[in-house]
Amino acid sequence: MTNKKWVLILMSLILVIALAACGNNEEEAQEPEAEPPVQEEPVQEAEEDEKEVIMEEFRDIVEEGEASVSNIKQFMHENLPVLGELEGNYILDNLENALKKEIEVVNLNIEQFDAEEELMDLFGDRISLPENMIGEIDNLDLRSTVQDAYDNHYKLISREGQIEAVIDYSSLKEYQSKVTDEWKEYIDIMAIESDDPAYNDGALTITFDQLAERILRIENYLNRYISGPRQEELLEMYENQLTAYYKGLPNTPIAAYDSGVVMENVYKSYESTAANEGYVTSSMINEYRTAIRDNDMIVDDSILSLADQYIDESVRVLREFK
Repeated sequence: MTNKKWVLILMSLILVIALAACGNNEEEAQEPEAEPPVQEEPVQEAEEDEKEVIMEEFRDIVEEGEASVSNIKQFMHENLPVLGELEGNYILDNLENALKKEIEVVNLNIEQFDAEEELMDLFGDRISLPENMIGEIDNLDLRSTVQDAYDNHYKLISREGQIEAVIDYSSLKEYQSKVTDEWKEYIDIMAIESDDPAYNDGALTITFDQLAERILRIENYLNRYISGPRQEELLEMYENQLTAYYKGLPNTPIAAYDSGVVMENVYKSYESTAANEGYVTSSMINEYRTAIRDNDMIVDDSILSLADQYIDESVRVLREFK
């Protein structure tokens, strides 16, 4: 074969390869681009007259005595997205009331199916039972009962050697976008306690400084929402926590058992709390701190008697001066 023919064959091969490459590039260029994810349109609030129709239906449920936790949850799922914050407040108020009313039945049902105390063994040293452990419950009736409790805003905790259901306020945060700041903050305060109780089995489970933070947070809430629907509940929590702060607990004393000398960490916490301005709690604890100092740092019956007076006065001021 002549050199000329070899040259022609070689040029033909190059041309074929070039055309194939161009074809592949065109195919790649024509591949459709990935479609962007579909953005869901935010749910629009209903018109005022539509809201009124929905709320009238809910008021009928309440008045007819059918405001169970499960019924209210279903109603909220179906209607809350199109309602406003004020409607959300009213519905959440009724949900919490229903949760409080039904908790005794929930505990009785759990006790009935837990005759073998399987839950106590499952808890071990835990204070609360994580939901992902429910599947480890062998008794199917008990497992179903506990799962139903968790599905309806309860959780199980171990307290004073007993297993009991409490309201899981953290789970109520799913409704916070549809309530006012007053209810948002109330849920936050209650969630702290349901997630991490301040005391258990006669002992503090948090530090004195952390307890003081919770007390001041409650006082701040009470002063800002003076006509709120949960004033009495929070005043009770405030008084209970204040009593633990002033006087300690059986397994968390504020003073040494033998000498009566106030614990250093407790006294320092009193000093820190007293430094906060504008709080009834701080003002009273400052007087208490001073009394302990003037009593040679000894906590005796006279000091504990003063504690009762300061606690009563703090509660009285918060309740009456609004």
